[in-house]
Amino acid sequence: MTPAVGIVAEQLATPSDFLNAAGPFLMQSEVENALILGVARDLSERDPSTFSQPYFGYARNGDQILMCAFRSLSDKVGITRTLDPAAIPILAAAARAECPTIREVVGPEPAIGEFARAMASLLGRQATLRRRSRIHVLEAVRPLSRPVAGRLRLAVQSDHDCITRWVEGFLRDVNENGDPPDIAHRRIRERKLFLWEDRVPVSMAASSGKTPNGIRVNFVYTPPELRGRGYASACVAAMSQVLLDAGNRYCCLYTDLANPTSNKIYREIGYEPVCDAASWGFET
Repeated sequence: MTPAVGIVAEQLATPSDFLNAAGPFLMQSEVENALILGVARDLSERDPSTFSQPYFGYARNGDQILMCAFRSLSDKVGITRTLDPAAIPILAAAARAECPTIREVVGPEPAIGEFARAMASLLGRQATLRRRSRIHVLEAVRPLSRPVAGRLRLAVQSDHDCITRWVEGFLRDVNENGDPPDIAHRRIRERKLFLWEDRVPVSMAASSGKTPNGIRVNFVYTPPELRGRGYASACVAAMSQVLLDAGNRYCCLYTDLANPTSNKIYREIGYEPVCDAASWGFET
């Protein structure tokens, strides 16, 4: 590891300030950095009184940004890859100071493993790998190999109760926290959630995190009793086409490497791997 001479951590006052300063660095790998770009952009366009104070910062050596970190949830920090491993403990210390309730860190391999170990040392805890994932990108939708009954439609307010249950199931499947009724209400209001309907709703997918050239797909969920019928593939393929038709150059998403089924269906739709990422937690 190179000496950390000249490397400093800096926090930005607002998401807009962060995008202005770190945007050129992040855009060098836009798809890989779609999460941090999208979160910063979303927050920069919202009333600051509607969300808790986020953290956006970076480590730099002179004018060169080496890596970035952010927190929009109180207990989770995300990072980018680093141009210099010596920046990792410096940015970890800065993020720890601003995020005292941290319980999880996420980001691309291999930087995230080193960052997690640095954070664990600061917390006096053990870093534990929670999930390995892969970032995928799609620029053109491939036709499905077999037809699937149903059609895509935008979710509406009358779907709220159904979507709330599905959001709860999704969060349980991925071991994440959240407020299902609020998530359902917000996604419906923002017209960012779609349903695949085969007489009744059978699958859902949502979008978020608009970047300069693309958008991220998330909240893909089919109830267990309806899986294996191609509904998720049809839903994601059709919604991805809608997003491309709306002017996005690409769609991207994260897959859980422990779930070979989801990785397979996304590849068949046209999603191609970009890089691997991981989530680490901290045990006492």
